[in-house]
Amino acid sequence: MLRLLGRESDPAKSREHVLLSALAERRLLGGESAAIGELIGDLETQPIASIGAMAVDEYVTPNERHALAASMNSLLASPALASWRRGATLDLDAWMTPRGGRTPAVIVSVAHLDDDERSLVLGVLLEEVLAWVRSLPGAQRLRAMVLFDEVFGFLPPHPANPPTKRPIVALMKQARAFGVGVVLATQNPMDLDYRALSNAGVWCIGRLQTDADRARVVEGLAGVRTRAKSEGATLTSVIKSLPARTFVVREAADGGASRRCSHGRRCRSCGVR
Repeated sequence: MLRLLGRESDPAKSREHVLLSALAERRLLGGESAAIGELIGDLETQPIASIGAMAVDEYVTPNERHALAASMNSLLASPALASWRRGATLDLDAWMTPRGGRTPAVIVSVAHLDDDERSLVLGVLLEEVLAWVRSLPGAQRLRAMVLFDEVFGFLPPHPANPPTKRPIVALMKQARAFGVGVVLATQNPMDLDYRALSNAGVWCIGRLQTDADRARVVEGLAGVRTRAKSEGATLTSVIKSLPARTFVVREAADGGASRRCSHGRRCRSCGVR
């Protein structure tokens, strides 16, 4: 919400973020709703006396709180936000409940949103996915798959930190233990955080146009498997010379062995597109 208002949204730096979080936490711990309308009222009446060791009026002045409340009210009343309050409930349990013996496919499209709105919506969605994953019992077999196409801009290297980055990295590190897989697709590997690259168990590498992208992929593979370090030059050469619709597949489970497939459909012999 603060991002949509054009205000600082970093939890470690933004006083407004800390104040709104404290107000929301107070309501939630009391079993109440923490919707935007209620938070606007709390900013004006100020039901808490202090934030940390400081009085609320010293931490965020009454004038600053009133300005924040006015901005939030304008956002709440905006016709552009009206569509956000309609539609299906964000309920991962309901989404993933099998129907007719099959788990449904849920597609979330944000193509109609601007960059800030996309980052906000997907950040909220991915945090919900992460919370749902952590509620599951451990599993050895795949029970669900999260597929994020065109991940460029949502998982950038340090120091950029959009709302989508933390949950994606956490899912890459932890979701497999709960039987949930994660697939990320991008044409710009140079612009991905190294922690996600190093936690990828299977790589499907197509033709990369730039030396920087090829170097980034080889560097990521070296971080996953020591053996890949000695194969860096060979792998770089192979990727550079790949024809269209051909991929190099690297798997952590088989010690980093490479396979190549140039079939345009599902290949019966190697199982790779």
